[in-house]
Amino acid sequence: MYRPRNAFQSADTVNRVVALLVRFPELHSIRSNPADASLTMTYAVDQRLETDAVRALADFVGDHVRSFHALGGEPIDHFAVTCEQDDKVTFIHVTRDLATFSPEELALQASLFIERFGDALLTNPQAEEAGDDESTTSEESVELALDALRDPGQRQRLVGVREEKRVMVYFVHPGKRVKARAQS
Repeated sequence: MYRPRNAFQSADTVNRVVALLVRFPELHSIRSNPADASLTMTYAVDQRLETDAVRALADFVGDHVRSFHALGGEPIDHFAVTCEQDDKVTFIHVTRDLATFSPEELALQASLFIERFGDALLTNPQAEEAGDDESTTSEESVELALDALRDPGQRQRLVGVREEKRVMVYFVHPGKRVKARAQS
């Protein structure tokens, strides 16, 4: 039986996901899936990628992520890259298991996409420059956001989307494929 989380826990999770999307303007969206304990980050590129380019990108990001985790002695459980395309834009989805995903890996992914696509990577306007104290707080907020998404009590799928200077977060009830409730 589904029981909704209390409003405070949901608002806390939303605030943390908003902080994560604000910290990484390279991310177009982020989706959590508690059913398989995975997280999908979506990056948008202002060009249509051909099949060979998508394969090469998956190898490029996958090799770096696996090497990063191998250096730390922690193998990853799940890694996948998929794409959706329209005439001019490619949405690249990187799916990872939440157990081994870290803020450092997210920073690595973002830097890999910047390196690979440069100005073609669609980013959102950066917030005002943060000082060192705010930067440290921002890094801590990324870890707190990932912890909130790892929470075993989190039963709802969550979708966070950043569009220009706004962030929208939706909870999707288990078993449903439609937006259930929006918060920002």
